[in-house]
Amino acid sequence: MRDEREASGTVVTPRGSEVPVQPTEADRAAPATASKPFSLGNRPALTGVRALLMVPVVAYHASATALQGAWVPLEFFFVLSGFLITTMLASEHQRTGQISLGKFYSRRAVRLLPPLVMTVVLLAIYAAFVYVQNAPQRVWGDSVSALFYSDYRQAFEHDPFYSGFMTQCWSLAVEEQFYLVWAALLLVALKYGKRQIAYVLTFAGIILSAGNRTLIVLTAPHWTLSVGDRVYYAFDTRADALFLGCLLGLIATGGNLDDWKPRTRQVVTAAAVVSTAAMVWILFSVSVGARSLPLVWIPVSEIASAIIIVYFIVQPKGLGTKVIGISALVLVGNMTYTIYLVHFPVFVAVSPSTVGWPLWVIELVRFAIVIPIVVASWYLVEKPLMQWRRKALAPVSAANGPPPAP
Repeated sequence: MRDEREASGTVVTPRGSEVPVQPTEADRAAPATASKPFSLGNRPALTGVRALLMVPVVAYHASATALQGAWVPLEFFFVLSGFLITTMLASEHQRTGQISLGKFYSRRAVRLLPPLVMTVVLLAIYAAFVYVQNAPQRVWGDSVSALFYSDYRQAFEHDPFYSGFMTQCWSLAVEEQFYLVWAALLLVALKYGKRQIAYVLTFAGIILSAGNRTLIVLTAPHWTLSVGDRVYYAFDTRADALFLGCLLGLIATGGNLDDWKPRTRQVVTAAAVVSTAAMVWILFSVSVGARSLPLVWIPVSEIASAIIIVYFIVQPKGLGTKVIGISALVLVGNMTYTIYLVHFPVFVAVSPSTVGWPLWVIELVRFAIVIPIVVASWYLVEKPLMQWRRKALAPVSAANGPPPAP
């Protein structure tokens, strides 16, 4: 599993990619199913929502066990990530007729690796001075797994949750493995089959991933922790949420989220309210160990997430969009990637099992460590690198790329 208008005319997405703000002449000349290409523009709600989603995740890891469905924000992150990345790649193809995979992967590396490497280095420093039981697995094994984006280590119970220091990185591994494949597939699909093949790929991905997850659960002799871990943590059983986001990105860049009638927007608003209520209910009611999770609640949460994202797009002046897009939430939303990375190892290091302090003292110490690291990383490392990246690794423009494909 990470939007503000920039002077360069781009919008920084939650995971550090960039999409155009204003259509160019090539945009207007490029063929599309609508009168003008979709422009993601300045939509701060898509960043602000990440701040709200991170609250139950961090709270649950801080022992707020009442939030037994704290897995549901990750589902939203998957769908949102697929939507933003596909929108960026498809928009680049609309402008130029091509997708630069080299620049795409380089941009992601510049955005994602510095905070990850920083977290691993800080963890190594901690382990050098503090004794950690079973450090080869819990520190070094976890660190290698995180750096190489491995989720199957946890899916096959080689690293039970809450034991290792970097096990939260399983969701990041699912995303990165997905984009390693999806960006190339989308390039081929748009180059040789226009958008139809891309649509087929997303539908096939949703069906295969969800079907595989369901098959594993239904054919297992018993519902056990091993089965639950297999379907919850692995790339092949969780990619359907990302594919759904990709489908949404194709729909948007195909011009199908533009110029909706007021009545239709009202229906979407109502559906978003219902979807939000459903996700809140899941948050307090459906634990990660429930057998119904992979069969029912993961699909429900994916659909609800997609509806809420559509609401943010088609109702840019809606009350919910304005509230979620306030500057304070956008600021925190920009930092959620590093919050996700840093908070978990700190929580494991400072826990009731490692110190004998009262719980309220533990929580104060945890956040006193996490917040300065996250803020320093954002202002001293991430923002400067993102500014450099916008100049050095910007997607090819119509000026230096070939004309759009017919």
